[in-house]
Amino acid sequence: MLYGDAAVLAGLVSIFVVGSLGYIKGAVDRSGLAAGILIGSLFALSGGLIAVITLITFFLIGSFFTKYGYSRKESLGAAEPKKGARGWKSVLSNLFFPSLAIILYRLSSDSTYALAFVSSISCSLADTLGSEIGLLDRRGPWIITSMRRTQPGTSGAISILGTISSILGSFIIPIEAFQFGILSFNELFISSTIAFSSSMLDSLLGATIQAKYSCDGRVVEDPSYCSEAELLSGFRFIDNHAVNLISTGFAFLLSLIEGML
Repeated sequence: MLYGDAAVLAGLVSIFVVGSLGYIKGAVDRSGLAAGILIGSLFALSGGLIAVITLITFFLIGSFFTKYGYSRKESLGAAEPKKGARGWKSVLSNLFFPSLAIILYRLSSDSTYALAFVSSISCSLADTLGSEIGLLDRRGPWIITSMRRTQPGTSGAISILGTISSILGSFIIPIEAFQFGILSFNELFISSTIAFSSSMLDSLLGATIQAKYSCDGRVVEDPSYCSEAELLSGFRFIDNHAVNLISTGFAFLLSLIEGML
């Protein structure tokens, strides 16, 4: 990865500029901006300019598709709150394990941690694209565990368009990493496979253990906007952020196992 004072400075400036533009455009709120700059600075100091480029790739593509078709998503009752502006919990749940991987890579220069870094951030991107683009599939989704038809935006729901988007999304950052010489050609496919598999785990966890509430006649994940909310299934402490953290952690773990084989 590109280190050196100039590369680190370029990375820090890029993080601040892109993060600020993201805040102005409503891609993140104030807490998301602060968390993004903090983690982005860690990326720059630990992984150099290339790590920052992968983070910016994730942020720009994820933000674009969160906003894309927002009015339709809103009409379905499945759009991200706050007009799609992500907060600190979203930033941390998606980037904790990539941050851990890049720190360990910096300390050890072990390529296994480079694989873990790329796979875990790719898992986040694959999941984001699968969710955000999948909501626009007019054929509708079904629950991953039962294959029963369900409403768009339901935790654990998958669709044809969303699954294809997740597969394609799992290749974006690994291809970028291959171009920069971080991954070999074989590792590109290994990383993409790990990323997609982990994003499917995200859907599985969403269908099984993520908390779902009854709210004013609707089933929702976040009860904070409800006058009265009743837990229907899952565990109260497992929300969407926890599921994202677990799935990226799974990608991190699979990469470490692959490195030991």
